[in-house]
Amino acid sequence: MSNAVILRLQKELSEFSKNPDHQLFLHYDDSDIMNIKAMITGPPDTPYCLGQFEFSLQFPQDYPTTPPKVLALTTNHGRSRFNPNIYAGGKVCLSILGTWHGNAGEQWSSAHGITSILLSIQSLMSDKPYRNEPGHDQEKDSSKLEPYNQKIRHETIRISICDRLEGFLGIGQKVLLNGQSPDMSTSSSPAGSPIAKSGSTAFATPVGTPNSSGTPVVSTPTIFEPLYASTVSHKDEFSDLSKRLFLAYYDIYQHNIEVESKKVADGTAFYKAPFEFGGNKMDGTFGYTSLAKRLEVIKAAIERETTEWIAESAEWIKSSSRMSSNLLRQYEQIREYYRENNAGGVEVELVDNNPFVWAFTIIGKPMSNYDGGMFKVQMVFHNTFPDIQPRVKFVTPMYHIHVTTDGVPFYTVERQDDVRYHIQAISSLVLEDEPSTNPSTHVNIQAAKLHFGTKDQRREYNRNARRCASRSIEYFD
Repeated sequence: MSNAVILRLQKELSEFSKNPDHQLFLHYDDSDIMNIKAMITGPPDTPYCLGQFEFSLQFPQDYPTTPPKVLALTTNHGRSRFNPNIYAGGKVCLSILGTWHGNAGEQWSSAHGITSILLSIQSLMSDKPYRNEPGHDQEKDSSKLEPYNQKIRHETIRISICDRLEGFLGIGQKVLLNGQSPDMSTSSSPAGSPIAKSGSTAFATPVGTPNSSGTPVVSTPTIFEPLYASTVSHKDEFSDLSKRLFLAYYDIYQHNIEVESKKVADGTAFYKAPFEFGGNKMDGTFGYTSLAKRLEVIKAAIERETTEWIAESAEWIKSSSRMSSNLLRQYEQIREYYRENNAGGVEVELVDNNPFVWAFTIIGKPMSNYDGGMFKVQMVFHNTFPDIQPRVKFVTPMYHIHVTTDGVPFYTVERQDDVRYHIQAISSLVLEDEPSTNPSTHVNIQAAKLHFGTKDQRREYNRNARRCASRSIEYFD
């Protein structure tokens, strides 16, 4: 393994970490940075809206002279083609990867790297992916664009969200021959339990069924097993990130289902594009009623996980775990920091003296929409923090573009192992004058529409925020 290649990759990874993107994520082992996994969330306002798509990047010994081998992993185990340039078998057709001839000047060069590759892949996830297919990019007939988009919207939620999160959580699902999952019902089983209905299946092993060691397993077709067997499991590198993103984007997924279900009836067959053939296609039928229920089950299962952490923390404290001491030490340092510096109008406390459950109060900034408000936030930690990041939620009402209607904030943190950085990042949502314009961070649909709308709509947004500040005080009476 060439030292020059390692140094080049280390430099790229360092630059990537210094300029975090809300939609591009990497995971790698320091002992083997020649193999990297990436996750891209689909751009808002496209059929791929906030879907979670994984890719593997395998770098050659002569990198960057030769591009890496890139493979799409979110393909319904090799059954679904998500884009004219992203094949069911995992191939990603891009000129800079040498998998498509492209035009002059579009080929790979040593100036390209990890970030440019991921951005190029993300650019394929456009609002008109049908146009990516050569020969159809200038086609005058636009009647095929929306039917193609409709099935991608459906499968983005079904495959990249529902199937994926159910795999992480061990929620039972049977995979049918055409890649469709049976309807799920919340009426007879608690959230998170195996509730797939019986039926004729080609691969009858339920996803999440424990094996002899008690570990949930994932059923995959034998022919694709070497390629896809490890792409969805409770130990996946992006499992924790995916759960946190799901909580932030849940309302948006359900909103998209509500909108799309009015356009196409359940049971309607997918449109088949002229460039789809053989195994390289996306077949299936619409079933938004089932998807809405599955999202509800997933959310309940993730929230139950958080509750279980609190219950388990008693044992972590009793055993004097290293993390228990670490969090207690951080709490004492952070509390002293805010007391001495009177920084940011923040007060920190432990809930029931539990170092795994924190609460902090943000005092609204004077002369702002939140002036006079007192906003309480709860953070629940796992014993493996920072590998598993805290679950965060506003306890008091919060009306904000970057906070969901039920209180989950969308934020990024510079140092994931330092709780003070988490508190500062969350507090800045309330204390900063203007929210981010990046649509991937707008997790309150109504708030974003009003804030970036007309003058009258902006005034309505301001009124809602002020009402929120007034209501927050009631929780401290």
